Amino acid sequence: MLLPALARAKVKADRTSCLNNLRQIGLYLQLYTDDNRDVFPAHRNQNEGDNPTTALTNWWGTAIIGYVKNQTNLFRCPGIKGRLNDPSLSWDWAFDAHRVGYGYNGWFLGRHPYPSATLTVAGFTFRSPAQFKRTSVISHSDALTVGDARPTNTGQWSSSLWWPAACMNPQYSGGGYEGIEQRRHRQTGVMSFSDGHSEARKDQQINPSRDPYSGSALALVNSRYWDPLKTAGER
Repeated sequence: MLLPALARAKVKADRTSCLNNLRQIGLYLQLYTDDNRDVFPAHRNQNEGDNPTTALTNWWGTAIIGYVKNQTNLFRCPGIKGRLNDPSLSWDWAFDAHRVGYGYNGWFLGRHPYPSATLTVAGFTFRSPAQFKRTSVISHSDALTVGDARPTNTGQWSSSLWWPAACMNPQYSGGGYEGIEQRRHRQTGVMSFSDGHSEARKDQQINPSRDPYSGSALALVNSRYWDPLKTAGER
């Protein structure tokens, strides 16, 4: 009886530390926008094909690391201990764009270096500008900024939560898994919001029910938390 209780206590302690990490990261993102004309940082600053080595180190985490006096441990989820064996992929934490394990809501907030784009889902057209201003956020208290993430099944970009491929159900996501990670804290994901607070939520309380690339109306579920402009309203 004692061992399961200890295991639950350890998971809870890791989740509490993760909440604190992401709360601080959210505040540093605010400081970044204060110092950079109100614009959120880019999810990364050049295409991987331009220079693969530089692309690994030139991403949103490196844009705000100076505010934390270059302490990379803030970017390591306490639930990551040694090698993680995710479905179809094993990986080790590192402070780089592929393996950091904290993803940024980049499709909406920091699309650069890609040009602006749109995606129509069930009749609603969502817009992804190359740069997004913090003052454009409709409701800071439920606008997702950063959260638990894992690399895709090809080992790419755990630093990005990419809404169009964000469904966590492999039956509907095409293997993208680019939503809030749920396995690290016992089926709960940790995330921060634009007002600086952090929360732990279950899959159905934050991720889309379907991959938005599918165009399905079910992909609109929880879009209010991802889309800072609330294009589809309170869904």
